[in-house]
Amino acid sequence: MKRLIPILSLFLIACHSAPKSESEVIYVSIAPLKYVVEQIADSTARIEGLVPETSSPESFEPTIQQVRDLANASMYITTGLLDFERALAAKIPEIAPQTAIVNLSEGIDVLEGSCSHNHGTDDAHGGHGVDPHIWLSPRLVAGMGQAIAARLGSLHPQSASVYDNRAKLLAQRIDSLDNHIQQQLSQAKRRSFAIGHTSLSYFAQDYGLEQIAVEVDGKEPSVKAMKALIDTLQGRGVRTVLYQLQTSDAAARTIARELPGGRAVVFDPMSEAWLENMYRLADTLQVILNE
Repeated sequence: MKRLIPILSLFLIACHSAPKSESEVIYVSIAPLKYVVEQIADSTARIEGLVPETSSPESFEPTIQQVRDLANASMYITTGLLDFERALAAKIPEIAPQTAIVNLSEGIDVLEGSCSHNHGTDDAHGGHGVDPHIWLSPRLVAGMGQAIAARLGSLHPQSASVYDNRAKLLAQRIDSLDNHIQQQLSQAKRRSFAIGHTSLSYFAQDYGLEQIAVEVDGKEPSVKAMKALIDTLQGRGVRTVLYQLQTSDAAARTIARELPGGRAVVFDPMSEAWLENMYRLADTLQVILNE
């Protein structure tokens, strides 16, 4: 948490000199949320993301320019579960009261995560925190669309019904996605899959899968732990290890080499093309679970 202190200082400095924007600016904390907002907000709104697709949100710190722009945004949409998100959200009401905050994790039963997602303590290795990857659950994202529409409607009452209808259309598209995922995975030979970073906990919960993580408490496994993991995966018949673009693939590739017919396959949890990415994930898992 100590690394977040400079962020707050930058926020205070930036807000004093931030120019006014002529068009509505909506900020999302991570790239996948842009897709959701784009389906609901006015086409004239400028939707910006803080964390680049290629960066890890767990270690992200905003730039001075991003903080300056965020100070003049009409809305800041966040999962509310990452360190930098909570640090910014805590200061926005004080120094940018015109910026509405939408915390998409409100009302969600949050899962326990690795200690790299520390929640409520200054010791990043002091215990387990929460799993922030709620955007990788299609069923949760449908509700997020409704929450965003409701908040936009409160800011622009004359367009509230429009936002509500767009959220319903989004929910229909997500329902089609959900049906596709169920069809792809319901008859799979196995229910377990391996992944480098525990980013698919909510997805696995939704569809009755077992996510077997390579990392241990957010860190690469020891040699002993890696050997035990290889034995577990061989026992489950798992051949493929997923890894994500934003983290090291070294351990995933090492383990894949030790599995019969093993391979490492990339998965991007930060893709801005959220709907397309989720369809791709379903198709990838359909292959993996039937190897």
